[in-house]
Amino acid sequence: MATAVFVRGDDRELRPGWPASADHLSILLEETAVHEDGSRTCRVDFLVRDLALPYLVPGGEILILEGPRVVASARVSTVHSGD
Repeated sequence: MATAVFVRGDDRELRPGWPASADHLSILLEETAVHEDGSRTCRVDFLVRDLALPYLVPGGEILILEGPRVVASARVSTVHSGD
């Protein structure tokens, strides 16, 4: 489990200290594949799904944080509904 923020456009310009100052969500990551270029495919879920749902769209960008520091970025490829 880690902390994450969704990239929603001009946040970097409009919110001082962004992404550390953004609304954070608890994200659950399960690695499912490692690719030759070092990138990974992961299954993603959120501790409070309802808060993440409005931002979960194919092509959406997520930043994974460790404290205030960005340690990874992710691009949503597919969204599955249900449990």
